[in-house]
Amino acid sequence: MTYPKSRRTPPFPGPRSGRATPHAVWHALGLALSLCALALLPGLARAHEWYPAYCCSGQDCYEIGPEDVEFVGQGYFIKATGEYYPRDAVPESPDGKFHRCSIQGKREARTLCLFAPTPAF
Repeated sequence: MTYPKSRRTPPFPGPRSGRATPHAVWHALGLALSLCALALLPGLARAHEWYPAYCCSGQDCYEIGPEDVEFVGQGYFIKATGEYYPRDAVPESPDGKFHRCSIQGKREARTLCLFAPTPAF
């Protein structure tokens, strides 16, 4: 009696076996992850596109928390610098959060622009 030969798949099948090699799988996975990362980059860059050019060069503006700003009278008081901005001189931020542009993006530096959420009346 003869027995058929084993059809076990070798641990690392070759290109003619119909299965991808581990190297090819890792290569494809790396390529897919790279493409996903590249797809996210424009969204990250666009996050600061709404800041006007006169306020910063895209690097001097940042979000600040509501605890960093106090609404006083008819304007905003920036606690870090002691600066006061009248409400009518502060444009609304498109994302509903406070944003501040300062010289070289330093927190203790003079404020170039302040953006505030829409005031709730």
